[in-house]
Amino acid sequence: MTRLKRLTALLLAAVMLLTCTSCSDASPGSGTAAGETAADRLAQQTELNVMLVAGNFGESMQNIYSDYEEEFGVQINYTVLGVDTYFQKMLVEMSSGSDAYDVIYLMSPQFIQYASNGWLYPLDDFIADKTITDDALLDLNGLMESSVEAQRYDGKLYGIPVCSLTTLLYYRKDLFEAAGLDPERPPETWEELREYAQLLHKDGIAGIGMRGARSAGGSEGLIWEWPMVMYAMGGDFVADFPTDMTPTLNTPEVIESVDYYADLLQNYSIKGATTCNYEDITVAVQQGDLAMWIDGAAMVKNYIDPENSETREEDVGFAAVPAGPAGRKAPLNVHSLHIPANAKNKERAWHFIQWANSEETLVRLGTEGNLVTVARSSVYDDPTFISQNNIGDGAWLQAMNDSLANYAMPQYRPLNAEWPEVADIVSGYISDVFTGAITSQEAMEMANEEVAQVYRDAGYIS
Repeated sequence: MTRLKRLTALLLAAVMLLTCTSCSDASPGSGTAAGETAADRLAQQTELNVMLVAGNFGESMQNIYSDYEEEFGVQINYTVLGVDTYFQKMLVEMSSGSDAYDVIYLMSPQFIQYASNGWLYPLDDFIADKTITDDALLDLNGLMESSVEAQRYDGKLYGIPVCSLTTLLYYRKDLFEAAGLDPERPPETWEELREYAQLLHKDGIAGIGMRGARSAGGSEGLIWEWPMVMYAMGGDFVADFPTDMTPTLNTPEVIESVDYYADLLQNYSIKGATTCNYEDITVAVQQGDLAMWIDGAAMVKNYIDPENSETREEDVGFAAVPAGPAGRKAPLNVHSLHIPANAKNKERAWHFIQWANSEETLVRLGTEGNLVTVARSSVYDDPTFISQNNIGDGAWLQAMNDSLANYAMPQYRPLNAEWPEVADIVSGYISDVFTGAITSQEAMEMANEEVAQVYRDAGYIS
């Protein structure tokens, strides 16, 4: 019996329980009906409303979720939205107590906000109930420990991690050679990256691509990439997270990082760079218009897709992000599946999450789709996954593992319930620097004061 088939057995057991369970057999997660168990409700729930962010997981799952429908007799209402639209809609839905969705998708910056506001349903009772949980299929111990811990709030587990993401420096080896640069030696420092970008920025090719858009819910746009420059130059958002939340956004190191980032995007990047997001960078890469770019490791297949991209796999090099005076600093972002607190079909949602994040399903998503970065370690050892994702003869995977192991910062952002608001403030002022409306020093002085007020209102500082 395969692991996925175990879920079928669980469903059959639930049907049997529905017909023979007495009223005294209450289980964890019992509902309003007297004696109704989680297994009872699972058997009754034949519809599921799933809303995911457009990206490798959500788009790859589109290819196979019908298999779940067919195997378990469930209708899935499946929706995928772009990141900006998604988080705007989710904020409205969750804050209003909506029951429209049973499974949603979050990233690290949103998790604390959602959990602390009571918008998510804790999973511990479901995990303890073996009539609806298959421990072998769920395999919590097989998930990266740091990614699982990132889904805990106030002692409870609120999500199952899908992906552990970081960024890489991608570069065109053929363009390096044409410019007289060593194709096996990418820029080691941020200053060296700017020198390379100046040299490569010609003949309709942009020297460097990085995100310049304002924050979307605290995770996307420039707030995903600019901080790695800030940290590398010795800056930080606050004095000492979480013990001292005094903002430090007006220090010389932070101001220097904003000046540097603005210079890159304004002078050596693609048209519209100061408002671009990952989709724009992907298009530029596919059109062959970028010599170097820094973005998510998970995006690699989009860049070298032979059907859609003029950029060829054999021409692309992979490396960890450059270093600054404080070293190399790369982001870490955990993507995860959750059940909203007011979801109508919680047991069915939990059943689907086990299926969707099982080893077998993740391998399928990585071989039939483009999900190449996962939070389940065993997937990286699967022969089929390895053969399908041996990008750059293993160079991509080596660079990604190097970044995750040595440079990715678990506390890349000062994450708390106020972080999305803080991210919007900071990215908004940096956007004003891009337009020339304000200097970096003026922008970060005002950002520092506004963030300080947010933290005063939250009681973090006096």
